[in-house]
Amino acid sequence: MTEQEQVKEQLQEQLEKVKQRLQILDMIEEKLCQMKELAQRVIDEDLTDVEIQEINHEVKNLGEQVKLLDREATQFS
Repeated sequence: MTEQEQVKEQLQEQLEKVKQRLQILDMIEEKLCQMKELAQRVIDEDLTDVEIQEINHEVKNLGEQVKLLDREATQFS
């Protein structure tokens, strides 16, 4: 394999890593938007304590998912 082919292969690998990281970042963005919508719902609507607790649980769950995705994304750095 020539040096040029090695460089090309390395660049292809880097490109794949970047694509994977972008996919993960898109998923993180989607979850953060969901969290924002839930928080806005608590502000805008007159919810019961039970409904607020359910939303809080869902927000925490989404936050954990974001943390996991973030760890996964940093593996591609």
